[in-house]
Amino acid sequence: MPRPSLRSCFIAVAVAIVGLHLASVTLAALPPNRYSDATRDQTAYLNPYFTQNWRLFAPNPISEDRSLLFQAAYIDEDGSPARTAWVDWTAVELDLVHHRLIGGRAGYVTNKLVTPLRSRLAALDEKQRLVVTSAPQADPPTWDELTSDLEDAATARVPLVGFVRYERVATQLGTDVLEARYPDLDLTAVRYSIRRQAVVPYAARGGSESEREAKRAAPSEEVGGWRVPTPGSGAERDAVRAFDRRHR
Repeated sequence: MPRPSLRSCFIAVAVAIVGLHLASVTLAALPPNRYSDATRDQTAYLNPYFTQNWRLFAPNPISEDRSLLFQAAYIDEDGSPARTAWVDWTAVELDLVHHRLIGGRAGYVTNKLVTPLRSRLAALDEKQRLVVTSAPQADPPTWDELTSDLEDAATARVPLVGFVRYERVATQLGTDVLEARYPDLDLTAVRYSIRRQAVVPYAARGGSESEREAKRAAPSEEVGGWRVPTPGSGAERDAVRAFDRRHR
């Protein structure tokens, strides 16, 4: 029996890898079920580049509005620590949806960030969540320090790669947004906040705008800890700056 050639071995390995990748994408794209939940650790490498939250469909239809806001810290002219106003980036992105009936929806990035950020934070234990939310403005941890502090605070085996990855993505977007808004400031720290508010109850949908708003529950807010500014590439910063200029 002839021995398999190097070329045949390479093709077999490549086919196996592609097959496993396609299976992972399929599992990640399915509506939440026991199989997708069971393979979550194996499909985590797809995040944050591929996500499917099914918020438009059963079993998880939209029940609340979610916004991602960013704030920066800096040193003012007197040498004192100061903070910028909160920037509601979701409102900027929604301008693309509200005022452009024909066109892409690729700008709605925060819709892909809020749910994974909250779910991965909820997966941490209590001591780890304290590490995440209590990072100080004056001395935010580096990413290596944050990962090390989370590992030291763990009381059980908790996967951290996905959480840190999403935390860094959110911080990078926040850094690019705040640098676009405040180009003359030297940012020393960045943080994000997730604001949630239940949608208008179905029974109140026929009222006036003020009546519908009065029926909504008060919004809640989850403020993260301070992070070191983490800018994206030059092309990414230019894209965020141009988008902000067009839609805010």
